[in-house]
Amino acid sequence: TQGGRYSSIFEGINAIAAHLAPPITAVFVWGIFWRRGTSQAALATLLFGFFMGATAFVFDLPVIGNEKIITDRWGIPFMMQAWWSLCICSLVFLVVSLSTPRPSKEKTDGLTWNHPLEVVFQGKIRGLTDPRLLAGTLLVVILTCYYLLR
Repeated sequence: TQGGRYSSIFEGINAIAAHLAPPITAVFVWGIFWRRGTSQAALATLLFGFFMGATAFVFDLPVIGNEKIITDRWGIPFMMQAWWSLCICSLVFLVVSLSTPRPSKEKTDGLTWNHPLEVVFQGKIRGLTDPRLLAGTLLVVILTCYYLLR
């Protein structure tokens, strides 16, 4: 099996996710925050990102010998590969969006935010189960744990 090619199951799962997640993340983030993004850009980014990720995965899978070309030979850790893949996928999304017709306002209404903080300030908090309150509580817990355990 190919599972033995990684030092741990954690590394194997994260290496696979590092090659699959960047195009999905780019389309999701740009699609929510940028009204100018187009469906053509989303499709192009997903297809390009999939092929780029599959190619990088094959180059980093030590099929012959034990060397991973991108990680070992080029010295790029798999998490940095994910970052650079996200940057490249974002660039593809931007270029294709700007090269295709702008979507109509009717198509983007309700799908994109006018401002990134719009969701935080969308009205009064509606009780203890309000997602904004829960997210804020989680943030405080994480920051407290980080401060106490560092």
